[in-house]
Amino acid sequence: MTYRDLDIRLIRALQKDARRSNRQLAAELGVAASTVGHRLKDLEEAGVIRGYRPLVDYRALGLGLVAITRIKARGEALPVIIKSLIEHPHLTHVYEITGEFDVMVVGRFADESQMNREIKSMLGLPGIEGTNTSVVLDAPKEQLDVELPIA
Repeated sequence: MTYRDLDIRLIRALQKDARRSNRQLAAELGVAASTVGHRLKDLEEAGVIRGYRPLVDYRALGLGLVAITRIKARGEALPVIIKSLIEHPHLTHVYEITGEFDVMVVGRFADESQMNREIKSMLGLPGIEGTNTSVVLDAPKEQLDVELPIA
């Protein structure tokens, strides 16, 4: 087994449950706990693993409304708009995109009233020429992790 294969298997195991000890991960992967520790350290130093976080059910915390907003912006204003959107506390994703719109954001809100307030505050940013917002009705798949292939 190559280090790359081990790294992918280790990342997959962490994606399932990052709270397990190195010893538990080592037993699952069939390697020594010290090997797991060294591989984790290398992956962290390389920036492949950037942290460990809980999977949060935002609906259970009262943030069940998800909205996707596409934004048209004047070109010269785009960097300032992006910086402002990144700092927005209700936005979970900010993407620069191709096509009719320049930016797409995903936000989580408590209700329609909060969503309206937040979107209107975004509309007030200089350089925004228009927006299009869609409310997510259902999320049959909502997952941040991608299945990594082993060579």
